[in-house]
Amino acid sequence: MTATAPLADTEILFGAHPDRARAARLRRSINGVLAKDLRVYVDSAARRLPNSAAAAAAALEGLDVTRKLNPLLFTLHWQLNEALRTQQPGAVSAALGRLARVATDGELYGDGFRVETMDWDVIDAEAASFFTGKDGPRSERGGLVEIAPVTPAELGTGKVWVSQALDALRELDPELHEEFYELVSRLRLVHGSVIRGATSSRCWGLNYLRVPDPGAESAEPVNYFLDHLVHESGHLMLHALMSADPLLKNPFEARHSAPIRRDARPLYGVFHATFVLSRISRVLARHTAADPRPVTRALRDESVQRFRKGYETIIEHADLTDAGRMVLASCRELVEAEL
Repeated sequence: MTATAPLADTEILFGAHPDRARAARLRRSINGVLAKDLRVYVDSAARRLPNSAAAAAAALEGLDVTRKLNPLLFTLHWQLNEALRTQQPGAVSAALGRLARVATDGELYGDGFRVETMDWDVIDAEAASFFTGKDGPRSERGGLVEIAPVTPAELGTGKVWVSQALDALRELDPELHEEFYELVSRLRLVHGSVIRGATSSRCWGLNYLRVPDPGAESAEPVNYFLDHLVHESGHLMLHALMSADPLLKNPFEARHSAPIRRDARPLYGVFHATFVLSRISRVLARHTAADPRPVTRALRDESVQRFRKGYETIIEHADLTDAGRMVLASCRELVEAEL
């Protein structure tokens, strides 16, 4: 899904600096392309499934792309595309039916921000498929990602911790705090292995985040959630930027040592990590100035070190577009401005 739109003379689209107006513009552009694609898919499906397609087409009538959309629409976009491409009428019919049901249930939009847990709905099933796919993360011994719902008590505690971390983010980085709410509709707290958080364009607007483990993570919940909320929302922003320009000309040609994950990653993954680490470094540097304890300084220092590793890998191996060079330079500026 590619979204492009002309730039105003004074607007800088390709950068890592948080900007609510830019985030809103990119979100509207992505939503517009989603709506256009879905209409094309529904029209294609109508040749063999006219009744199901008619119900889905009615669901799309009047869709307001200026609002935050339910991340489920991005999942159904993905599933319709795959089902049509691989000529699976049953899967096409199921996706059309779900699209119609979303409208019937009044769930087309994802306005606001909601913290929840997973319930193995269509989004969770598609996310699990993505996590366990060939490019999904693995443990040191090759173990697969597993995710599971949290208990009601854990969800209640998690909501408090998320609220505290977002309050801290508002104080430390108001621009990033505003951008967060432009991009994120849903946060799903889970139990899991291998990963702490995950974001996929298959459910754009939704982040998965593992609840803190007992011990060091749960002893510092604000540090934990501040780090990972910035991390996962940064992936959404970069997905949005990459919908306007690929940034990398050789995103999947080879694998390299990654700044966050233990497994070697294509440059696409390394760029994503470097981008989010620039924002994490900025926030944690400001957090350290306000809370100069060793544990907070250690988090800041680790994020900066990881950023530098990713940055050097991109500089050495990536063939960047002009926009990609602008974004990477902006990432470096974010980090250096706080050191």
